[in-house]
Amino acid sequence: MKRSLGSLLLLLFYSTLAWSEDFSYSFKLDNHQPYVKEAVLLTLEINQTNHDKVLFFNFDLEKSPNYHFQRVAIQERGKHHFAYRQYSYLIYPLKAGKIDLNFKLQKQVTNDESILYSYSGDRDNIKALVTVDSDIHLPPVTLEVKSLPHGTEVVGDFKLKYQFKTHHANAYQAIPFELEIKGHGYPPLIKNILLSESNFTLFKEEPLIKSVSSIKGTENTISYSMALSNSKSFLLKERKIKGFNPKTQKSYLLNLPEQNFTIKQVAPSTLIDKTDSPKPLENDFSWLGNFFSYFIVFIAGYLTALSFKWKQRTGRIEINLIKSKIKNIKDEKELLQVLMATNDRTFNKKIQELETLIYGKGKKSFKNIKDEILKEL
Repeated sequence: MKRSLGSLLLLLFYSTLAWSEDFSYSFKLDNHQPYVKEAVLLTLEINQTNHDKVLFFNFDLEKSPNYHFQRVAIQERGKHHFAYRQYSYLIYPLKAGKIDLNFKLQKQVTNDESILYSYSGDRDNIKALVTVDSDIHLPPVTLEVKSLPHGTEVVGDFKLKYQFKTHHANAYQAIPFELEIKGHGYPPLIKNILLSESNFTLFKEEPLIKSVSSIKGTENTISYSMALSNSKSFLLKERKIKGFNPKTQKSYLLNLPEQNFTIKQVAPSTLIDKTDSPKPLENDFSWLGNFFSYFIVFIAGYLTALSFKWKQRTGRIEINLIKSKIKNIKDEKELLQVLMATNDRTFNKKIQELETLIYGKGKKSFKNIKDEILKEL
């Protein structure tokens, strides 16, 4: 048994030595015991210790249904034999109890000759950098996640505001209104922002989400666009949304007060659908032509609007943010940090071009690379 224990300790010892020959690393968490959906800032520092090699690193978290994560910053110093990387992630645990954060780290080893060789190609024949890649096992980091108070719907520090276009309308006329939740914390997406009611008809769109994350957390503005309709006057009951602020460890309420709507009755003859006074049934099928014409127009319009809405919403916020950042960048290292922080594989080629420019003799200038990125976006 002593021999087995000694062998195990020796194995661990050599494993530690093998890693320390090339680099050291350390994790930092600003909170080991967060609440569900409370932001946790995780920082990994990697520092090259073996200066005989040229090292590159690729790091990320493993995806999991137990947490949501986003890379918010990356810093690098050193060149060739003195690599230093600092990765910062914002993590939101999604369930209570013990949660393991799992990681994937790849070490890429090369040498000066390989770097010089990769830079020896002309503008139209750039040679790929040859590296020996190896996956490094990192032990998981465990969070002990605390439960939220019962009935909590939003987590963070938020405010609510609302606006109804009118409180007076004709029967069946839509009454538009906007509801906005804004503040700092986990994006406050609420599935049923209004409770189901039988005394009115509710029309709603997908919420408009604006979220910007940094090492300080996530700033959100969530806008809900809806409309109400009914044939007679009705009451919209008070809606209380329970929030919880992990920083103060206190609950609070976001309140939509009770609303009264006065509906004016209209003569049946003015309605499109004369449900209460239909004409006598006649064997006249001329309406079929109009029906199919309107139906085709409706379907075409609906599909066009759906396609436009999808294209308009998908990624427009993130793309505008990235564009804005890139336009103000003045040097290649800062641009490299921004592209790597997006964690978007479409930028892999530009990341490689920037690394070539920084660590060797790149064929493209910083201005050319930057202009190409902005043009692609």
